[in-house]
Amino acid sequence: MSERIRNHMDVLGLCALLAVVLVTYQRLDPTLLSPSTITILSAQFLPLILAAVAQTIVMLTGGVDLSLGPVLSLGMAVFVVTAADGATGVLAAMALALAVTVAAGAANGALVAYAGLPPIIVTLAASFLWTGVTLIVLPQPGGHVPAGLVSAYNLGWYGIALPALAVVVALALWKLVRTTRFGLALYAVGGNEHGAYASGIDTRRVKILAYGFAGLFTGLAGIGLAIQTGSGDPNIGAPYTLNSIAVAVLGGISFFGGVGRMRATLLGALLLGLLTNLLLFTGISTFYQLILQGVVLVVAVAVKTLATRERTA
Repeated sequence: MSERIRNHMDVLGLCALLAVVLVTYQRLDPTLLSPSTITILSAQFLPLILAAVAQTIVMLTGGVDLSLGPVLSLGMAVFVVTAADGATGVLAAMALALAVTVAAGAANGALVAYAGLPPIIVTLAASFLWTGVTLIVLPQPGGHVPAGLVSAYNLGWYGIALPALAVVVALALWKLVRTTRFGLALYAVGGNEHGAYASGIDTRRVKILAYGFAGLFTGLAGIGLAIQTGSGDPNIGAPYTLNSIAVAVLGGISFFGGVGRMRATLLGALLLGLLTNLLLFTGISTFYQLILQGVVLVVAVAVKTLATRERTA
């Protein structure tokens, strides 16, 4: 087996699983690849994709963010409350929501960098904090998003699938950041924090920037979810915490940091989203849906483990 194939074994495994799901889905829904269906599905999957990108960035540093769901809800709440004020405007509401989520992410990063506690403990505590702040901003489901924006997001804008375009822009942004000194330092800190520090990298600064950058994508996920539903819900972000971790693991991102590809995370998000929809199509009980999703995760982890053994053999 060539070195190139071995290095991409995990991605190839995901592509194979995704192909099986797509073929099965196509048999149940022949319109799967039509522009209208792609637009609807991209609108549905965008929040999960962006949340998974945010979680991946944190995991690359060797951490995990259990406050992602509450921060997503916070961004959503700030957006819908501010967007409801016609004098403010949607763009200003987006900017304010993103500023809040970036600040929340950076605060998480600062606690991780300076508290000396495991990230899972710090972000678990932070999840309660941001949940409380969210409930202050939006005590109950409500808020408003302009109907025109909701329609353009869910049904397309002059034939353009805006959520799909947002995914392309987000991945292009990551590709650009990945080649910068920060992007290289991100992998270095996750791979060997002590070695990175010894080589002159400010590891604390990198962690704060990483969590802040993750907060940007988390905020975008919250805004996307608000536009998709047309309103806000202070508790809607909770499932995205574990789902984003599941997608990152599905994409082969290491819990120990420094290993993983963002394109694999994207494939993992598409696979999990399509699989969930496929199971709903078939009318399988929710209990069996969870079992099948777990089996897919186990298979993905097994493929990643085998690929790693192949590379080190």
